[in-house]
Amino acid sequence: MNALETSELGKRYGRRWALREATIELPSGAKAALVGPNGAGKSTLLNLVTGLLAPTTGGVRVLGRPLEAAAVAFVAQDKPLYRRWSVADLLRFGAATNPRWDREPAESLLRAHDIGLRERVDRLSGGQRTLVALALAVGKRADLVVLDEPLADLDPLARVQVMSVLRALEATVLLSSHILADLAEACDHLILLGAGRVRLCGSFTDLLSTHPTADLEDLVLDFLRNSEAAR
Repeated sequence: MNALETSELGKRYGRRWALREATIELPSGAKAALVGPNGAGKSTLLNLVTGLLAPTTGGVRVLGRPLEAAAVAFVAQDKPLYRRWSVADLLRFGAATNPRWDREPAESLLRAHDIGLRERVDRLSGGQRTLVALALAVGKRADLVVLDEPLADLDPLARVQVMSVLRALEATVLLSSHILADLAEACDHLILLGAGRVRLCGSFTDLLSTHPTADLEDLVLDFLRNSEAAR
């Protein structure tokens, strides 16, 4: 079964389409890299599949059902955690606001990275705050975990830690990032957006077999260059 399906999904602001005719299928358990140049529609797509925006056209289904908030966990780029709260406070908030909440896997992730429950959020490093946000997503037991630039402003060690957590997640993951080398290590599917439309969508294996290039980075760059030249 597909974990995520969109059909002719679009969002228009006045006369301008931020995203249009986006049809996507991600199988359960996929780790999908969402890439594209600035203004391609990535943030719009993420906000639509998490329910933060209402579509102008089309719809979103998760595990064959219409989109429900409980089915999706979203880690935003700025990771809007309550900075004066402790980690334990955030876990209690997660338990109070999520009907599927499971505290143990959330605490297990934090223990694995030596993040204490008494630590205050504003005293954590950027990498630690990202890991706390991921712990909240894990505790939610969501079917789909969506992440918007989770690696931004992280040092190399923190990026390695975050990507190791993402690889181990049992949920389907949709991850937006500009760091293609990290995506290639953690993901197995690709969604490439350009000018508000889906340009490529599929598994790395299938895409590389039909667009023979050395690796994911070459595939994305070659396709974007060719698309730009054709415009």
